[in-house]
Amino acid sequence: MPDVSAARKGFVGNEAGGFFLLRMRSIAVVTSIAAAAFLGAATGPAQAGTGMLIAVNINNFQDWGNFNQDPVGGTDPTPGDAIRACDDTADGWGVTAYLDVGRNGSWDRTSTTAGHASGFCSAWETGNLTEGTKVTLKACNTKAGYAPKNCDEADTVA
Repeated sequence: MPDVSAARKGFVGNEAGGFFLLRMRSIAVVTSIAAAAFLGAATGPAQAGTGMLIAVNINNFQDWGNFNQDPVGGTDPTPGDAIRACDDTADGWGVTAYLDVGRNGSWDRTSTTAGHASGFCSAWETGNLTEGTKVTLKACNTKAGYAPKNCDEADTVA
């Protein structure tokens, strides 16, 4: 059993029983590395039940959208089957993350940073999905009155 006091110091547990430090600035770096590894090796979708947190990075890895497959505990728990958008660029554009459940071309869930200054991640938008459901995560820079730009997407399973 891992040292629970680590969770009280800003560390979050993983399924292997270890802990990793979760800070706003380090999230961008860790998420960028994880997403680059996932997207670079995307020969097939992730396996269900792994608790995988994937990201789609846009705007030269400055902004991103996340999909969290399974809940992750700790002092600030991350819900499962959830998406969020993160905007780290002070460029006047927000970020919107979209989730297509079943990969049928319909965006079933969205999360946005609209109305917030950069350096902000939206709340997690969640809803239970059946294990093994195929999903597509898409993230775009968005701004009222303009077409979305810098969009990218990735496929995985819930």
